[in-house]
Amino acid sequence: MASSPNIPGLKYASHQYGQHQLQQVGVWQFEEPETAPSTPAYWIIFVHGGGWRDPRNNINDFVPSIKHMLALADLPKSAICGFASLDYRLSPHPRFPQDPASTPANEFRQAQHPHHVQDVLSALRLLDAEYGIGNDYVLIGHSAGGTLVHQVIMNNGISDSWGPVAPFPAALISIAGIHDLRGIVDRHDTFYETFVIDAFGPDRLAWDAASPAKFPGSFKDLCPEVPRLFILAASTEDTAIDMPELDIMEAKLIKDGITPLVFRNLHLEHDNIWEDGSQVATMAARAVAELQQR
Repeated sequence: MASSPNIPGLKYASHQYGQHQLQQVGVWQFEEPETAPSTPAYWIIFVHGGGWRDPRNNINDFVPSIKHMLALADLPKSAICGFASLDYRLSPHPRFPQDPASTPANEFRQAQHPHHVQDVLSALRLLDAEYGIGNDYVLIGHSAGGTLVHQVIMNNGISDSWGPVAPFPAALISIAGIHDLRGIVDRHDTFYETFVIDAFGPDRLAWDAASPAKFPGSFKDLCPEVPRLFILAASTEDTAIDMPELDIMEAKLIKDGITPLVFRNLHLEHDNIWEDGSQVATMAARAVAELQQR
């Protein structure tokens, strides 16, 4: 059963940023917001994973993490403007086939890169237009979402742009992120090659162009002011996304002159990380604390 977006103490709103049913954003705000906080406050925004194609992943994947954040003593209400979770168009999934003759166009899952990142950028622009998030947000991505949050920075209007830019986040967190498409396929079996081809096509040069760890430019040169913080995290118990995906992204950021905070000591299996939510909440709280000290 899918989880409900309703969370006690928060008011929920859903927004469409396009015609497809998956082009939506869920937003949670406090029913009684803080007034004039004495320290900077941030939006916490989540991009789910699912291999760019799994319809079982959606905006409600963030609900367990939000509930944990509300209970954290080191993440006070005054430090949070609100929470948001982004859906985006998905690629086809062989386990969940659709009949193109009978499936409405706005429900048909046929996206291919760069559609996914274009949707994330559109969702962020909508949040800025509706809520004025500016750069005051922490952007969290899990698994394929970890690719997408880095691609937000790669879409800079100077190099290979995937459409209109969105405001860059103050902090970026990739949890169990996929950072090198060619690398993860080469280290694993044909299942990985299948879902990468479904989302990015068969051209391996195109995979490299979309991979954050293979980005030819410098992340520091692209964003000298924001993000002010990069966090990479992975679980030793994750059998889906291995530790080299974190290692190569850390090496890329360091090469670019950025020293990320790196956590290799998360626990739980791949999807259990977001299903439980406590570690996602802890990473968000750490990011906000770091931002308030910088």
